[in-house]
Amino acid sequence: MATAGPFFGLFPLSMIFRLVAVLLLAGLWLGAVPFSAAQAPCTLPLAGRITDHESREGLAGATVVLLPSQEATQTDADGHFHFHVCSGTYRVQVSFIGYRPEEAELRVTGAAVRNFQLHPNAVTLRGAVVHGERVATPTPHAQTSLSGRELEQTRGQALGEALRRIVGVSALQTGPGIFKPVIHGLHSNRVAIINNGVRQEGQQWGQEHGPEIDPFVASQLTVVKGADGVRYGSDAMGGVVLVQPRPLPDTAGVNGEVHAVAASNNGLGALHATLEGNVRQLPALSWRVQGTVRQAGNARTPDYWLDNTGLREQNAAAAAGWRREQYGVEAFFSRFNARTGLLSTAIVGNPTDLRAAITRGRPLTDGRFSYQIDRPYQHVRHDLFKLTGFVKPGFGGRLTSTLAHQNDQRDEFDVVRATSDAARANRPQLSYQNGTTTAEVAWEHPHWGDFGGTFGVSGTYQRNRYAPRSRQFIPFYTNRVGGAFAVEHWQRGRVLLEAGLRVDIRDLRTERLTRAVVNDSLLRAVERRRFRLWTPAASVGMVYDVQPHFALRADAALVRRAPAANERYAQGLHSGIYEEGYDVDRSDGAPELRPETARNLSLTATLHDNARFNGELTLYQNTIDGYLYQVVSDTVQTIQGAFPRWRTQQSDAVLRGLDVSFSYQPTSRWLFTGKAALLRARNRQLNEYLVFMPADRFEAGMQHSWPDRANARLRQRFIGLSFAATRRQTRVPSATYDLQAAPDGYGLLGAELGGTLQLGRTPLTISITGTNLLNERYRDYLNRYRYFAEDLGRNVTLRLRAPLVFGRPVH
Repeated sequence: MATAGPFFGLFPLSMIFRLVAVLLLAGLWLGAVPFSAAQAPCTLPLAGRITDHESREGLAGATVVLLPSQEATQTDADGHFHFHVCSGTYRVQVSFIGYRPEEAELRVTGAAVRNFQLHPNAVTLRGAVVHGERVATPTPHAQTSLSGRELEQTRGQALGEALRRIVGVSALQTGPGIFKPVIHGLHSNRVAIINNGVRQEGQQWGQEHGPEIDPFVASQLTVVKGADGVRYGSDAMGGVVLVQPRPLPDTAGVNGEVHAVAASNNGLGALHATLEGNVRQLPALSWRVQGTVRQAGNARTPDYWLDNTGLREQNAAAAAGWRREQYGVEAFFSRFNARTGLLSTAIVGNPTDLRAAITRGRPLTDGRFSYQIDRPYQHVRHDLFKLTGFVKPGFGGRLTSTLAHQNDQRDEFDVVRATSDAARANRPQLSYQNGTTTAEVAWEHPHWGDFGGTFGVSGTYQRNRYAPRSRQFIPFYTNRVGGAFAVEHWQRGRVLLEAGLRVDIRDLRTERLTRAVVNDSLLRAVERRRFRLWTPAASVGMVYDVQPHFALRADAALVRRAPAANERYAQGLHSGIYEEGYDVDRSDGAPELRPETARNLSLTATLHDNARFNGELTLYQNTIDGYLYQVVSDTVQTIQGAFPRWRTQQSDAVLRGLDVSFSYQPTSRWLFTGKAALLRARNRQLNEYLVFMPADRFEAGMQHSWPDRANARLRQRFIGLSFAATRRQTRVPSATYDLQAAPDGYGLLGAELGGTLQLGRTPLTISITGTNLLNERYRDYLNRYRYFAEDLGRNVTLRLRAPLVFGRPVH
């Protein structure tokens, strides 16, 4: 049993939560109190440097104009300019004789820096317009984002499915409807998902538990690769997924947009609407409401239907904020409500039939299309409420406080006899409820010379229960976490250095029913255990701008992760498999369960913002002591049927790999892209490969766009072709850790075309995407249903997006 003393040797854990609560309430209270007029309302520094694109020498006397205020200045002898502005959106125009002028759009919410490299132009002085937002502080961690058209091409997909567009990210899949993101071979409890600034908490430990998030709420999806436990908690040793909505509107008026999606393979239909506004009489007040409905029927392989693989979702979100220059507060609520069917032919009655089903590799019948969802299926509802406030105190910087509560209700319905009590009452066999309250207070201190950074404290209280009549699978548990963190960066010239430290103390208390025979009598008792553990995390990183468009990044991190309740005590039938935690049966003399300790190293080279060729290469190594993983080597017979047995084991591991991506644009009309992700993962103790790791994947694509003609109704036309190849996973353990050999490699052909159709005053964006156009028969190594059926066949998806504008601004 892991134990730990008082926090920092001085304070008990309960005092930490009281301190976090007091600081949180103080931050929110300060955020609601106006500051005196003595504080200057427009003191945010907006600065930058104008340089020659080729020589990087500063351009003295360049003209910088700030719109809409028309404020202008000229650069000093070294090319620097400086403004003091209010919070808001600005356009910066830069011009200098003999150079092409440039223009950028910036949203300023704090101290902002925007540098410009002007291109010499001795022939013409026509301007090149660059659209963008405030440039964020560079980060030593390799990260990739989906936004704009690339994000639009994922609308209608689940979050984990959409993230597969990012190199280095794959998905642990359960049929056509459940996708769990895998970053550099790690997933579940090792990947943090941050939904609108709040860490997503629920039953994320399950392999078939997809993230309970509606991707339609996001205007950008970002994946931070590698350990980032300093800012997001020690569980983020594999990476971080940021689901980022766009800021609430700050322009008076009411507007929105509508998305419609339809797919051919499984009859998917999705409809999403967003409505948002800002009232002219109360410019500080903004609001947004969103809603999504999504439904699909049985999916189809090239040869047959997959029975009971439909899904239904009804999701909603709302936000409201009050924002002034010196303070602000925002409330956010979202509900994710989904019912997802599980492949019925994966449930068999005895080990002989299970082995026959795996050997056959396909259902006995070809099935049929239907929207009906029968047992087995999952019903998940996840509610999130967040209240956040910020204030710029008199001692400088920015103080932010966040309070959030999440409630996750997961019901799993197994196949039962039609005459049973459970069937008549439509009662789930497994029913979990997870309630999580989190609080954080962070202070972003003002710049001290070349230094900037953030200090903070946070706390989490989590309570997981299952229904009284539910089958016991994981024990009751209560998880308390208190922590403090600091992230500091130093930037001068071409070099950025960053270092961070975080210390958490975790208090996990579990309760489970046990049975024992005493004096020939079977007794039931409650077994209670408590685990207290320090989980430190530390990181260092550097960014070096070798040239104006070439940067090198390096980072290292040390993260310790406490085992979760399911990794210790899971036992029983669960969504078509039988799972056993590490501590369920240690009669074989296995050593005591250890915390995971990861040492992560990565190097990244980036070519960016070039006219033609851009790309990125990342090399990484993650050495994990006490690595927890699951193997499936036999079957178990229960009264519900025969199922694969997944057992949790522990060893030392090392994961090495590379991600590479590039784009080449020979002309303004053509774009060629390529991606590759390779991973080598080994069990250091057994000196063999790890099981269930992503196979090598390669992608290539090309896209052609047409220039817009004057008065044309169809604009922004494009057409693209892509090919994705996945090799067979030959790097598997030599021992029997799987029920079936890894499937063959495969290649999938895809295409997309689209444009914007002008219907009166409404621009309607249309796109058509085709996947697996050659109807290839294949099985993905990370799909849990590969034992029983093939993956999806040809699919064509139609996407429509139209803006909503409601006349003049509301007064």
